[in-house]
Amino acid sequence: MSIFYHKGSKECIGVTIGYTVKPTSLGYTNVGWSYFLVLGERCPDVTGYVFSKAFNSCYKVHVYDTTLRYDDYSQICKSEGGELMKIDSDEKQQHIVIFLDQFDISQWIFFQGTHLLSEPTWRYDDGSVISYFNWYASQPDSSRQDTAEYLCMRRSDQYQWHDCWKSMTGAFICEIQII
Repeated sequence: MSIFYHKGSKECIGVTIGYTVKPTSLGYTNVGWSYFLVLGERCPDVTGYVFSKAFNSCYKVHVYDTTLRYDDYSQICKSEGGELMKIDSDEKQQHIVIFLDQFDISQWIFFQGTHLLSEPTWRYDDGSVISYFNWYASQPDSSRQDTAEYLCMRRSDQYQWHDCWKSMTGAFICEIQII
């Protein structure tokens, strides 16, 4: 459930039709409105997860930490009962872009996807081949700095995808599938 509150008019709007981001989707402007998300019991009791009815999953953005790398991101997601988010459709890409715009993240944002430079395909962590991509114009560029590259994106490139290296740092998105 999403709740919007306007301090000036003392108006409150509750929306139960999935994750609604901004009051503009309800015909209101953003000026003066505060947004609140009421976490439902669908998401596990792990702080910061948001439920997506459209994808029947819960997800969370972990903010930038210079001490963490891609392998750490996967381990943190697993410790919370999930995995790095799989973005496997344009619908999911657009959904997560709207969610990410709520945050002030200027660094790289990592999600699931690995490419071993010795192979032609990109794969998810379970070994399945990735078929949906949203590449930035100059990507992938596969400059050989390492044996593998990883999927990432950033706001300044309209959340289009880049191939990033293990040594790069950023924020990351975990996802827990709800059964």
